[in-house]
Amino acid sequence: MAVGILIIPVNSDYNDHALAVQAVELTERWYVGHLISAIAFGFSIWASREILGVLQKTPWFTLIFIAIGAGLYAAGLGADGIGPVAVKASGESAAIFFDGSGWWVSGVFMAATLFFGIGLFIIISNSIQHQLVKGIWRYIIFVSALVFVAAPAIPSGWGLYGVAIAAMGVFFPIGVSIRRAT
Repeated sequence: MAVGILIIPVNSDYNDHALAVQAVELTERWYVGHLISAIAFGFSIWASREILGVLQKTPWFTLIFIAIGAGLYAAGLGADGIGPVAVKASGESAAIFFDGSGWWVSGVFMAATLFFGIGLFIIISNSIQHQLVKGIWRYIIFVSALVFVAAPAIPSGWGLYGVAIAAMGVFFPIGVSIRRAT
């Protein structure tokens, strides 16, 4: 996920559609970055299932929240990654997409953050409670989960970098802890 996010050209102000159009001009980076990130959210369902399998005593609905959130993230990334590129390929300005998408795409990302975030917090709280993750790593995964759900509220592409770092801050320590436990 982090790789995909880091490939996407940064738009420093989401309210300035001219900046977004400039980012889309780097078509391959824009498209591939969104595609990799969308695929990564799909894999996050599998990764979460593996984590839940190790934890065993977690609420049954945890994976449902992760799956809905990941699906919404993938849909939003697909729309945001393909939509402006398709409009540009038709000979029009990608600004048409950004002018028209407004709350349609933003709403999908907000819902995705809500659902995925609930599942993520259940996973990290159980990882801490069942002592899968110990020591300072407990604090790192907790703070990283907070950043993961808060960073999308930053109206800038820089917020996406916060999401990328936070994803690594959650899943890397849990993955290492699982590796050590097995």
